[in-house]
Formats: sequence, structure tokens, C-alpha cells
Amino acid sequence: MKAASRVSGLVIILTVALLPVCGAESKSVAVELGLPETLLADGQHGLRYFPDERTVIVRTNPNYRVLLAAGIKTVLLEGEVMTRLASPRDVLLPGKAGEFDNGYAGISGAWRAPSGELLAIYHAEDQEGMPRNKEGIPGFYCCVGLAVSRDDGTTFEKRGPILTGHLAKVAGGRFDQGVGEPCLLAEPGRKFLYCYYTSHEPVGGRGVTICMARCPVADAMRPDAWGKFFDGGFTELGLGGHDTPVVTSGLRDACALIPHVTYVPALRQFVMLFCVSAWLESEKKGRSGVYVAFSDDGILWPRERMQQIWKVPTIPVIGRELAWQPTLVLDEPAGSSLTGWLYYSYSENWGHKPPHKPHYFMRRRIEFKAAPGVGHSD
Repeated sequence: MKAASRVSGLVIILTVALLPVCGAESKSVAVELGLPETLLADGQHGLRYFPDERTVIVRTNPNYRVLLAAGIKTVLLEGEVMTRLASPRDVLLPGKAGEFDNGYAGISGAWRAPSGELLAIYHAEDQEGMPRNKEGIPGFYCCVGLAVSRDDGTTFEKRGPILTGHLAKVAGGRFDQGVGEPCLLAEPGRKFLYCYYTSHEPVGGRGVTICMARCPVADAMRPDAWGKFFDGGFTELGLGGHDTPVVTSGLRDACALIPHVTYVPALRQFVMLFCVSAWLESEKKGRSGVYVAFSDDGILWPRERMQQIWKVPTIPVIGRELAWQPTLVLDEPAGSSLTGWLYYSYSENWGHKPPHKPHYFMRRRIEFKAAPGVGHSD
């Protein structure tokens, strides 16, 4: 690994200010990242370019079941522990020519309904008529699809799109179009499902940003039940409606993308990990990286409660380091700290052919700890 993560024994410690929660005293949270650990190497079990979306852990008992997007499809892996995942099987494939997901179908979030069914959302790409970029990656018009499993992730039935862009596809136009790269969770009251996604729509001159939508839990099986957040409320249709960003990079010439949101009861906070790509930085380790943000309600994400926790390039460029697709999975809370894992995909020298290689599956320990007055370093 390059930069900070290449130094033996290094941990990254930063502090993030929290606003008062329910009358509590203001304090900060120290975020600590441990050393990197490879879970599955490039080419292991025949997998390449993975995880290409967020990691989805379906269950942990009696064994681990994990959904990963690899290449242009989704696979299911199983193992006694996360370090021994094996036997990948294809569970979600791209659709046929002319379908909304003809080029890509990568599951990136799931929720288990009271009925036991597993509702998965996935990043779907229509790649027909779209140009490749200079890295050789196919252009796309993306949307968010819904798929349902009744056998714990072994097979999925597609239900169609739930979120599409406001702007129509322009074949041969901009490389990235539409809305995608979603994550999914139920808010604490269990009345709504929240979906956070990346908008690739340059509406009003804005860049790539993070938006959200919600759906009543009771209507979760209905693809048309989602409403996008727009101008202070969930007033726009998920299929084709407008949206208002909830998180932006806040930086010039930089994008905010690939969110993963978790609700943390011990903090009474929503915690978002996301990527920022400052695309003019090239090799410099500056503003690009993995960021953390905190929210009381999952809708308003104050700028002062966002912090970079890892300086690293976050979009694939041939010959450059890459870390992206962050997923936060917390352990059971203990004492005054919260610990868990940051799962992500990584390549120290990204590319299609040696000496370059595609991204592969890694993780780092992560800890959130109340620490008023603690300084930070990286």
C-alpha cells in the first residue's frame, strides 16, 4: 500500500466534532483506522474487479454468507469466517440486450423483511451505445434495481428499477449518467427504508453528489413506492423525479460518491462512509479519500460533522493506487468505544494487465471513540 498505509504499525487517528444530541454535551469522536488485511486477492476463486460495490453480509450464523459485485455480476460466497470465504456462485447477472441492466448488475445493499425475504438493491447499468473512457471502462446510464431472494441469497428474482435519473440517457454522451451505487437501511423507527445513492446528473451545473430516497416498509416490495428527497421533503417520484443532494464534496473540482450508511444506536447517529474524488489531483494525496459524516436524522448531514479519514485516490486510473467501495460493519458496542471493520476494495497499482492489477477485497479495523480535545494526525 502507498502513502500512510504503507508505514509499518501505523494507525490513522482523526477527530470529528459532534453537535449536541438530545441535549447532551458537545464532544468529538476519534476515528482510528488499523492496518490493512487482504481477505481475497486478485484472481482468487476466479474473481477479479471486486468488490465493485459495497459488501453485503447476508448472515453470520451458522456461517458467513456474503454478496459481492465482481466484474459485471454479483456472486455469493460462504465461509466459517470472513477470512475464509470461498465457493462463489453467480446469483445476479446482467439482463438481456435492451434491458435496463444489460451491462452490469451489482448488489450493494440488502434488508431482511419480517417475512424473511431478502430485499436487495443493485447498481444496474445500461451500457448500450455508451463510449468507454480512457481507462477502458464502459460508459453507462445507471439506475437502482430491486431483486428479492427467498432462499437467503442463493437466488434472486428481479423486480425492476426503483430509482432512475431525472435526465434521459444520451447515447454517445457523457461517460457516466443516471443514478446508482446505492446502499440501503431501515431507519430506527422501522417505518421507512432509506436508500442513499450517487447522482451522476449534472442538474443545475452540480457535479457528482450523494442523494437519498425513502420507501414505507409496508410497501417495500413495490418498485414504484420510492420517493426522492427534494427541496426539503420526499416529494419526487423515485422513477424519474428530481432530487436534492444531501452530501456534496464541498470542494472545488471534486465529487462525492459511493455512500454507505449505518445507524449506530450507541451514538444515536447515522454514520456515513463515502468517497471523495478530487479529479484534478492526479498522484497527489490531498483532498481525495474516504470520508466519514454524522447525522441525527439521516437526512441533514452538516458540513462541520464531516471528516476525511484516509487520504487515497478513490476512482480507478491505470497505474495509480485505488481504494473505494467502503463498507462499515460494527462489532457489538463495548464501553465508551465502538469498533468494527472497514471493508473496501483496493489496488496498489490499478489496471487491466501486469504490472497493474484490478481491485481486490481488503479490510481494516476501525474504531469510533468519544475523545474530547484529542488532536489528529495522518
